[in-house]
Amino acid sequence: MNEEVHTALTFVELTTVHYQHDDPYGLLNAYITLVPIAIAIGVLTLILFRRDIRTVSILLGLLFSECTNYVLKKSIKEHRPTIWKELKKQSYGMPSSHSQFMFFFAVLMTLFYLKKRIRFGSSLFPKVMLASLYFLAAAVAYSRVHLYYHTTKQVIIGSSVGIILGFIWYNVIEKIFRPYLFPIIINHPIGKYFYIRDSSEIDDLLKFEYDNAMKQIHKIHQNKHTHESSGYYNNVNSNKKK
Repeated sequence: MNEEVHTALTFVELTTVHYQHDDPYGLLNAYITLVPIAIAIGVLTLILFRRDIRTVSILLGLLFSECTNYVLKKSIKEHRPTIWKELKKQSYGMPSSHSQFMFFFAVLMTLFYLKKRIRFGSSLFPKVMLASLYFLAAAVAYSRVHLYYHTTKQVIIGSSVGIILGFIWYNVIEKIFRPYLFPIIINHPIGKYFYIRDSSEIDDLLKFEYDNAMKQIHKIHQNKHTHESSGYYNNVNSNKKK
C-alpha cells in the first residue's frame, strides 16, 4: 500500500530543489538556485503596484529568454548529469535556463543604467546593486553545477546566451518598443485606465515620488486644519448669537 501511494505522488519541479543530505553547502545552494523565481515575483510585483511600462518590457524579456531556452533545449537535446536519471528528470540541460535568466537580467539592468533608463540620485547605490546582481548571477550558475543539475559547459553556454539575449532585448526595447509601441499603449484608453506610464526620463524617481507625496500630504493636512478652524469659528459665532 505504501509503495502504491509513493509511486502516485509527484512534485512541482519549478520550486523543488534536490541536494545531497550530507553536503554541508547543499541547502545554501538550494536557496541560491531559487533566486530567479524571487526576481520574477519581484518584477510582477513592481508591475502590479507601479504600472511602469518599462518594467512590463522586462517581464516580456524574461519570457522571451525562457522561450528561447526551451527551443534550444529541445533542439540540442543534451542530457543533464547522469545523477538525475535516478530522479527521472526528463528535461534537457543545454543550456542552463537559470544561468541564462540571471545573466540576461543582469545585462539588461546594466544597459538600462548605463543608458540612463534607470536613474538614481546616488552614484554609489546602482554600482553596488549591479555588482551584487552579477555576484548573484555567478552564484546561481555555480549552484546549478554544485547541485548536479547541469554540467559546467551547460552553465557557461547558458550564461553566454543570456548575455547575448540581454543585448538583443535592450535594442528591441529602445529601437522598437520605446519609439513606436510605448506611446500607443500609454495614450490608449486602456493604458490610461490602468495608469500605465513610462517614468524612465525622471531623474531620481524615488525622490520625485517622495516630494510629490509629501506635498500632497501637506496639502491634505492644511485643508483639514482649515476646515476644523472654520467649524470652530462657526460654533463660536452661533453661541454668541444665542
